[in-house]
Amino acid sequence: MTILVTGGSGLVGRALQKLVENDSTFVFLSSSDCDLRCEEKVEEIFEKYKPDTVVHLASIVAGLYGNMDNNYKFLIDNIKINTNILENCNKFKVKKLVNILSTCIFPEQNEYNNLTYPLTSNQILNGKPHSSNAGYAHAKRLLYVGSKLLTNTSNIQVINLIPTNLYGTNDNYNLHKSHVIPGLIHKIYLAQKTNTHLIIKGSGKAKRQFLYVNDFANIILYFINTTLQNPFNALVVSPEKQSEITIKELVYKLIKIFQFNGKIIFDTDYSDGQDLKTTDNTELLHYIPSFKFTSLDIGLSETIDYFIKHYDNVRK
Repeated sequence: MTILVTGGSGLVGRALQKLVENDSTFVFLSSSDCDLRCEEKVEEIFEKYKPDTVVHLASIVAGLYGNMDNNYKFLIDNIKINTNILENCNKFKVKKLVNILSTCIFPEQNEYNNLTYPLTSNQILNGKPHSSNAGYAHAKRLLYVGSKLLTNTSNIQVINLIPTNLYGTNDNYNLHKSHVIPGLIHKIYLAQKTNTHLIIKGSGKAKRQFLYVNDFANIILYFINTTLQNPFNALVVSPEKQSEITIKELVYKLIKIFQFNGKIIFDTDYSDGQDLKTTDNTELLHYIPSFKFTSLDIGLSETIDYFIKHYDNVRK
């Protein structure tokens, strides 16, 4: 049995590697091993490993402002990646495909969209996604639709996991391309080191929930090792809805851990993105009733500690 993992050097891939480091059935691919946008290269990889299971983590994405600046590129690149994975899962008769989507692909809540909170997996296509990440969101939606259609013509089992905002130790801390938590950690670190003001883009009023990557890796491993009843499955992966906090509240949690005492400025000339993406743990607990999430305070402390100790070598 071979389990092929795309995006093996990313945040989730590294966390999964830690869990299975002595398991030779896993093959972790990084972008240096294969450009997943290239049809011929992907086919060569599948021919080489002939995987029974594929865990598709790889995507090209950034944080809010990186997405806004690259919507077209992220649409095209991710469509190529996802299409190549689906085509080769079909061609090589892969038995199980675990896809990683994101809650950012859900519609924004407005008068035109049929959306209720907390978000559930059956609402993905109930309206347009937020314009700030339309390219990435539509590409991931196509992966969702394409994988469902694939189950109609093959014996593959598909599991689409839809996590809320991920964070953790091996994240990308680039100030221009990172997601919210790693970007804030890096900003606070630099402001503290240089004794300068901490400038946060946006008002801080948007609300989000956060999922520690070690928890998510354990959830992925569960679904790799579990055969489900239905050929096509999708579920939101999130802590309980009470864990939702504003970005401003998140900033104050982070500065407390850093013991940062400088001035904080929220620059309201910048977009907040989508106001809400409220989710809960209902769908996950249907499969794993006893699962306990790591608290945000513990996860943030561990992530900051790692970042400071490995600052010279982290992705930034």
